[in-house]
Amino acid sequence: METNQVRRTLNVYRRRNTPTYTFMAWAAFAMACGFEFFGVYTLKQPLSVQGYYAVTGVLLIITSFLLQKIARDNDEDKFLKESNPGHRNRNTSAFSFLAWAGFVIAVAAQFIGIATLEEPFYVKGYYAIAAAFLIVSCLVLQKTIRDNEEDNAHLNTEED
Repeated sequence: METNQVRRTLNVYRRRNTPTYTFMAWAAFAMACGFEFFGVYTLKQPLSVQGYYAVTGVLLIITSFLLQKIARDNDEDKFLKESNPGHRNRNTSAFSFLAWAGFVIAVAAQFIGIATLEEPFYVKGYYAIAAAFLIVSCLVLQKTIRDNEEDNAHLNTEED
């Protein structure tokens, strides 16, 4: 076998996520949203309190996705700068700081609200677990979507 053929055979690019994994990432995100927002809907508190939890839930979603993107971009930029010192970072330090600050504020707002909620401990626990599940599922889903997009771009380029 020729050396080039061996190299091509060994350098086969594989997708990082199976269709099952992608489905499970989406399903976990849908379930986490369901737990979070069903809990908000059934909360026996004034509408203003329900709105507070709904808004903090939305902030958790947005900031979790943003934080995962920023962290991955910054890590890739650091790697690219090693081989190309002229590489320009995709995110400014200020934007990275705001992503982290937004995430910390969203988590703090959610968990301060849970701690001060006048409900039994098991109800507070439900909301805490739902919020944690929402954060983790957002991080996993964002990574899965980005991996799939990169894989599709790489595989389409390789076929040409």
